[in-house]
Amino acid sequence: MSDDNVKWIDIGEKMVKQMLEKKQMEYGDFDKNAYIIANFIQSTLEVINGHKIKVPITIVPQLMIVLKLTRTIDDGSKQDIYKEDTHKDIAGYNDLLKTMLKNMKEKDE
Repeated sequence: MSDDNVKWIDIGEKMVKQMLEKKQMEYGDFDKNAYIIANFIQSTLEVINGHKIKVPITIVPQLMIVLKLTRTIDDGSKQDIYKEDTHKDIAGYNDLLKTMLKNMKEKDE
């Protein structure tokens, strides 16, 4: 990897971090919101299936990445499927997921 690529990655990661900080100020703490969403999914599935299940908190950023990825699929409608914001969102949710996974690993050690 050339030095230019390393600089671009550093700038890209800094931009993602800034975006996440801005979103957190606007929408609240992601981990807290993800906890609420994961518990909602878990409760709903337990009622539907009639037994206890475990829904990991990591499912929230994973599902959001999948949701954002669906915006990159050409459905034949001739719409422009490239949206810079979509890729920023994917990067942001991936960063949140990485942080969650690292924190979980540190807790286990």
